[in-house]
Amino acid sequence: MLLLSDALAHFRYPQFCALARAAEVVGERWTMLVVRELLLGPRRFSDLRERLDGISASVLTERLARLESGGLVVRRALERPAPAVVYELSETGRGLQPAVSALLRWGARFLLPARPRERVEADWLRLALSACARREPTLERAFVLRIRDRRVEVLLSVVGGPGGTRVSDQIEPSGVTVVADPATLWALISGTLSARVAQRERRVELTGDAQALEALPALFEVG
Repeated sequence: MLLLSDALAHFRYPQFCALARAAEVVGERWTMLVVRELLLGPRRFSDLRERLDGISASVLTERLARLESGGLVVRRALERPAPAVVYELSETGRGLQPAVSALLRWGARFLLPARPRERVEADWLRLALSACARREPTLERAFVLRIRDRRVEVLLSVVGGPGGTRVSDQIEPSGVTVVADPATLWALISGTLSARVAQRERRVELTGDAQALEALPALFEVG
């Protein structure tokens, strides 16, 4: 059982409620976004600072210290030739995955329209796609998604079938490859942008059956 440390003592709600206890640990500004980053893998302090636009070094230090003292985050030293300290989620911290997925599903309806000058990371969309993948049986379709932002490309496999939709970075055979930026891909999946318009305006690159793109939104549940 997780016990709040003295480092969290000043941030307590006087309520015997499990939600209040959770809010004491992860309810402060930036904390859940730190958790999001660590769900994607271990991060150095500089990695977190770079991806969390607007957070100061002192605030990030404080949030990491609270998560560490609360037992959600651990520090680990990387071995040479690249000596560095990284932060990663503990088993207790990884237990936040279902809660984060639920918040991603709920928040996905507010993603569009994209706001000017906001940061875009392709792997953030990977989390949203996994969270919004349908759990009930779907069309038996398979896609490879190449999600491109300014600097990187994230490669994902999306497969629908009797067991629902699987989103994975383990690429499975597919006759259709879709290349798009995160906002365009999300507009397609959410139904805001039709497959026909996306192709006519060349907002996506498609390899394989062009008509298959119309089936992609049916593999997800948004809103």
